[in-house]
Amino acid sequence: MIAAMGGTALLIRTHYADAPLRAFIDLARADGAFDVFVLADESRGPVDVGDAPKIPVTPDLPAELGLYRETPNLLWRCGDYVLYAARQRLPGYEAFWMIEPDVRLCADKPSDILGRFPPPEAADFLAAHLRPAEPNWNWGRTMDADGPVWRCLFSLVRFSARALDIMLEARRRLSAAYPLSGKDPTFWPNDEAFAASTLVRAGLHCRDLNDFGQIYESVGFSYWLPVSEREVAASGREGWIYHPVLSGQRYFIKLFRLAVEQGALDNLEALVDRLIGAEWTAEEALGHHRAIELARSQLRIAAGK
Repeated sequence: MIAAMGGTALLIRTHYADAPLRAFIDLARADGAFDVFVLADESRGPVDVGDAPKIPVTPDLPAELGLYRETPNLLWRCGDYVLYAARQRLPGYEAFWMIEPDVRLCADKPSDILGRFPPPEAADFLAAHLRPAEPNWNWGRTMDADGPVWRCLFSLVRFSARALDIMLEARRRLSAAYPLSGKDPTFWPNDEAFAASTLVRAGLHCRDLNDFGQIYESVGFSYWLPVSEREVAASGREGWIYHPVLSGQRYFIKLFRLAVEQGALDNLEALVDRLIGAEWTAEEALGHHRAIELARSQLRIAAGK
């Protein structure tokens, strides 16, 4: 699978293929602005994307790349690994967009948003929330103190080919040294800290997606706070991006995890009732209420009440 020299590949990173994702794949391929490939994490089984070009990703990938593999949830934490696989399979491309399946681009076609940015020689790395890491950022502690620590959100990113080559070499050097350091495998740098910090330290051109005209806000493009699919369809701003956009059971699970972490189960219970008929049926809402009550009882037990 070798591309003609030049151009940008659009990589869709996923571990599942539902109707909205298949629709996006079809839209992106019909757009014609980018060559589209699916980076399919098939560690739990095949991902059916029809006739779309697919780059399968398996648990063997770290060994194939010569990279550290002992970290739990490795391919979730280190999304840059799959980019290196794409770079090797598609050596002719100058740049690579990578998008996750719960990102929504409010545009008639993907290139209306992704095509507005400068070429890779002027911007090696594009990401949302690109900035120096706060001292208390959890993932920041996974990076060494040999230079500035930066952070970003990895849901929608673009890399130049040279940026990926620099990152792969840095990962390989660290992979050789890390087992000898005696460090806990959970402290292996995640993608957001590693990519941003490595490229800033290397002096490459790193820019935030909003540097070229605002296309996201923190409330609608974040890691934790989910956005309803129906809300984006009804009132999403043209030319903007949203994440994570979910519906039905996936939407509830994300809200549930957030409510448990923040102690907001009462608010979630009220929201479940308000969204009956919009996000879920009355029967599904009953199941959600049971999950909330179970979480309450577990919290009471943990508190000794």
